[in-house]
Amino acid sequence: MDALPQLCTAIVILLFLSAFFSASEMALTAASSTRMKLLAEEYPFLERFVDWVNEDRYQAISAILIGNNLVNVAASVAATALATSLIDEHGVASAVVVMSILIIIFGEVIPKCVAMAKGERLLIVVLPLVRFFSWLVTPLIWGMEQFARIASCITGLDLSLKDSFVTKEEIGQVVKIGEASGAIEESERQMIDGVISFDEIRVSEIMIPRTRMHMIESARTVDDALQFIEKMGDSRVPVFTDTPDHIDGIVLVKDLLTALMKGQKNEPVTKFMRTPLFVPETMYVPRLFRIMQNVRMHMAVVVDEYGGTAGLITLEDLLEEIVGEIQDEYDKEEQTVTRLSDDSYRAKASISLEELNDVLNSHFVCDDVDTVGGFLLDQFGNFPHEGDTVALDGWLFEILSMDGHRINDVMIRRDTSEAGE
Repeated sequence: MDALPQLCTAIVILLFLSAFFSASEMALTAASSTRMKLLAEEYPFLERFVDWVNEDRYQAISAILIGNNLVNVAASVAATALATSLIDEHGVASAVVVMSILIIIFGEVIPKCVAMAKGERLLIVVLPLVRFFSWLVTPLIWGMEQFARIASCITGLDLSLKDSFVTKEEIGQVVKIGEASGAIEESERQMIDGVISFDEIRVSEIMIPRTRMHMIESARTVDDALQFIEKMGDSRVPVFTDTPDHIDGIVLVKDLLTALMKGQKNEPVTKFMRTPLFVPETMYVPRLFRIMQNVRMHMAVVVDEYGGTAGLITLEDLLEEIVGEIQDEYDKEEQTVTRLSDDSYRAKASISLEELNDVLNSHFVCDDVDTVGGFLLDQFGNFPHEGDTVALDGWLFEILSMDGHRINDVMIRRDTSEAGE
């Protein structure tokens, strides 16, 4: 009976330590490396502890698990001794049950709930203490590491602790939640989405296709070229000889205006053109962006696998993938999709399938093409004529205008024939 106060005090202290280790475990496992680095910036004295955890989180978690198990076992032993002294040896079972309940409630559930709510602030106290305790139990941690290594070899499993890095999908989901809660504007969400998907885009997906390129022949004079460029509203255009597959260079409006001011309006444009930048259509956009930065060029000619001209891409096209459409004083805003009624639209065949799906809330997919025109050519199976129609997934597509074999405009209506049947 003389030891009763000491046993009670020991049980309380051990329960407190169990709560500390449980809260520490939850706080450390829930905190990412980035979160802890931000905390170290706010509290500089934590920097060396944060570096230690980020370099070897296994050691930190191992120390916590060792401490938690030691104090839980010690608490059970103390409770058993207390029960034996108060009752008899038959009180051991009761002591184990009562102590288990106390450990679960006060040593696990409550501290972990607190750690979930106040995890970051808890790390301010936890990190230095865990680091000190890990130093005390270094031999035990080493033993656990060897056991884990042996178990890993036997089972073939990777038992090492790895920090869970945030994925693009998780960032995208967080952004959507932020937009839904009003913390992020739609334009901000679109910009973040553009940054996330930027490195997955190929040049061929966003280039101006060859059929829509504005080019001038090498035989043109400065005066002719300026008139053409004024009509098109461009600031730089490619110069070709014979066919668009033979691009000689790029001519800038500012160079032509300088020549005009010097009285050289009848000189050939080839005299003032600059060396073009050629890139393959399979190149990824981030690499092209870096190349354009290095060579200080705002335009590149895109070539296909056969060396022919596939299209054109500008620095503005790359930036628009992040910030959205950029309109300058020379751009004429073109209505690519016009809503005529709730169930009918007029669209340019040059728009992307993705854009059409956004408008119609549809799910049209074609692996080999990107545009509505290419999609319809694939569906028709041959070159259609004006007035031809095709029904697809509840929508009726009608060819309104053609330019040779190229589809220009399309009428899209809800297909009511299926509903009537």
